[in-house]
Amino acid sequence: MKNADFTVSNVSFVYYRKYSSNYALNVRSRRYNGLTLVLSGSLCISFDDQTYSAGPGSIILQRTGDSYRLSVGSEEDVEYIVISYLTEPAGIVPELLPEHVFRTEHIRRYRDAFEQALRVYNSRGICASPLLRALVQEILCNIIRESYPKSLLAENNPAAIARFFIEEYFDQDISSDDIAEAAGCSASHLRVLFRRAYGETPIQFLNRIRVERACEMISSRMFRLDEVAAACGFQNVYYFNRVFKSITGTTPGKY
Repeated sequence: MKNADFTVSNVSFVYYRKYSSNYALNVRSRRYNGLTLVLSGSLCISFDDQTYSAGPGSIILQRTGDSYRLSVGSEEDVEYIVISYLTEPAGIVPELLPEHVFRTEHIRRYRDAFEQALRVYNSRGICASPLLRALVQEILCNIIRESYPKSLLAENNPAAIARFFIEEYFDQDISSDDIAEAAGCSASHLRVLFRRAYGETPIQFLNRIRVERACEMISSRMFRLDEVAAACGFQNVYYFNRVFKSITGTTPGKY
C-alpha cells in the first residue's frame, strides 16, 4: 500500500441539506475536497464523461478542482450531509480514495461519524476545530481501509491482501485458513506467494506483528501479561510465552 501518512488540516464546513426532485447544482471547480453522505433518496453526480448514482449510505468523494453537476436522482426527497476539508500533503488522499462514489457495508458507522461531525460543527464549542479534523481523519482512514482490499483484488495480489488482513486483524483469533480465505487462495499457495514477497510465512508475520505490539504494551507497565496476551490475539498465556520467547529470545516476564 502507498504511504498513507496525511493530516486533515482544515474542515471548512459541515452541513445538512434536504431537497426535492427538481434540485440540481452545477459546480465549476471545487476549492476543497468533499465528502457527501446520502442519508435518504438518491443523488446523481455527473462529470463530463460519466454519471454516478449514490443511494442511502453511499459517500460521494469530491476532489479539489472537480467540476460536476449534482442532482436528485429519485422522485422522493434526498437528504445528505456534506463535509468540506483539506489535507496535508494535498496529493496523497485523492490517490488512495475510490473513484467518485464509495458504497460501504458499514452504513451505521459512517452515518454516526457524519452526524457527530455535524453536531460538533454546529456547536462552535471549545476544541470544535481539532475534534472535526480528527473525525474527518477517521472517516477518510476508514474509507481507505475498507476500499483497499478491493483494489488489491483487482490487481490479483493475494500476498498483499493477506498482509493487509493480518495487519488489520492480528488482535483477533485468526488462523492460516482465515488468512488464505481472505486472500482468495489456498493456504499452501499463499505460503509460497507470501514468502516470495515478504521473506516469511503468513503465520510468522502474524506472530511478529503480535509480539511487536506486545512489547509496546509491556514497556508501558500498565497491563498484566494475560491482558497483553488477549489484546494481541493470543488465546492463552502459555502460547504467548512460547511465541514471544521464540522471537525475542526472552520471556514476556523478563522483557
